[in-house]
Amino acid sequence: MDDAGNLPGDGCVLDPDRLADRAAIQDLATAYAHAVDDGDWARWQALFLPDALIDYTSAGGIAGTPAVVASWMPGAMSMFTFSLHTTSTHDIFFSGPDSATGRVHVFNRNGVLWDGRPEIVDVGAVYHDSYERRGDHWKIATRMEHTTYVVGGACADLIREAARATATEGRTPPFG
Repeated sequence: MDDAGNLPGDGCVLDPDRLADRAAIQDLATAYAHAVDDGDWARWQALFLPDALIDYTSAGGIAGTPAVVASWMPGAMSMFTFSLHTTSTHDIFFSGPDSATGRVHVFNRNGVLWDGRPEIVDVGAVYHDSYERRGDHWKIATRMEHTTYVVGGACADLIREAARATATEGRTPPFG
């Protein structure tokens, strides 16, 4: 909801400041996608509050602070030859002048080499987030990923297993 109790996508007219806030929060999702796809873990980590909670366990990953997850991400993403994240259908609800919650749909196309052949693994997820404004920047305060599907060739189940192995055992993924 916005500060007046209206649902944002239900046709209410937001004031210019709230429109700017909404755009900044949507830009966070775009910056997140590019940071992951570029493997820019310093940029990725800077999108979150330092004490934020990130939970990727629904995809076989880990949960932790941005620093913990940023140190895990390079190994977890090393199984992919590329990744392309697309974000859409944002819901943003303002709970105060400097706080909001929301969700965003994410489609992630990943390339892997399987038995020497390139394959595509598609992942769909919904991120449930909370956001806080600090000065002139909005940051992600919590991110709970809810993976809805993983589709792709013979290796889709093994992708999940590889993510679990890197999360729990520190093993290197068996792809590449």
